[in-house]
Amino acid sequence: MSRLEPMPINDGAADGEAGRRDYKVPAAEKALDILEFMARAREDVTQTEISLALGRSIHEIYRIIQLLDHRGYLIRTKSDRYRLSLKLFELAHMHPPVNRLIDVALPIMRALAARADQSCHLAVLRGSQVLIVLQVDSPLPMRYSVALGSHFPILETSSGAVLLAFMPPDERAALVQRLLVAGEAEMPPAAVEARIADIIRNGFEMRPSLAVEGCTNIALPLRDHSGATIAALTVPYLPQKQARLDRRAVLAETRAAAAEISRGLGMVEPSAASRNARRGAAGRQPIRA
Repeated sequence: MSRLEPMPINDGAADGEAGRRDYKVPAAEKALDILEFMARAREDVTQTEISLALGRSIHEIYRIIQLLDHRGYLIRTKSDRYRLSLKLFELAHMHPPVNRLIDVALPIMRALAARADQSCHLAVLRGSQVLIVLQVDSPLPMRYSVALGSHFPILETSSGAVLLAFMPPDERAALVQRLLVAGEAEMPPAAVEARIADIIRNGFEMRPSLAVEGCTNIALPLRDHSGATIAALTVPYLPQKQARLDRRAVLAETRAAAAEISRGLGMVEPSAASRNARRGAAGRQPIRA
């Protein structure tokens, strides 16, 4: 059976940090391994499938699975299979910055959907992906929408590209490098840099969706009281006969909605000089889920 390793005693602060990193908590590691695996699972799985995927015996993970089920992180079906519940998503939304963002954005996004005859959604960064934290459907019978709680590669979406563009330059460069090394950019480095430069220059992205043919993404940054870009507001524009506005008109509506949400988050409209300085700095720290 695994046991806890004693924490080394260190005198220096740096050594103390190293000691904390080396400190093992097997039960917590198993629980996190299970949750991370379940988040990637496309269908309900059995305990045996979990143990095989993690390379651990049933004996090692049985009590952890029972605890996660009891605490509401996993849902057990009648066929003794498990799926991830929405509890982690709910906990994330209890985090004050995300909670306030949703409270401010929801009525404005509902009004935007009604005026534009288009769905819209809100995205934040989650590691090297974007997470959809709010979705409002178009009032029209035919619509395109993104599932709440879903996540996508950063550069597959206009939301992600906008969030990336307005990150602090050093942070952005490091993240772009990780995406390129991992092969997640799906475009050459020069194309990534040109796309980011266009977004910074224009203040938004409007381009054909890389995931859905016939859909045009319209994405703008949302900023808080400090001027930091903390989320992206995106309209996946779907042309149809009943829609009253064209893409340019929907862009104008989305721009107005993004400005209203940002003001609700405390952003003060900058002067021309400070706007140029902000674009040069490309933001500060976005909300991370």
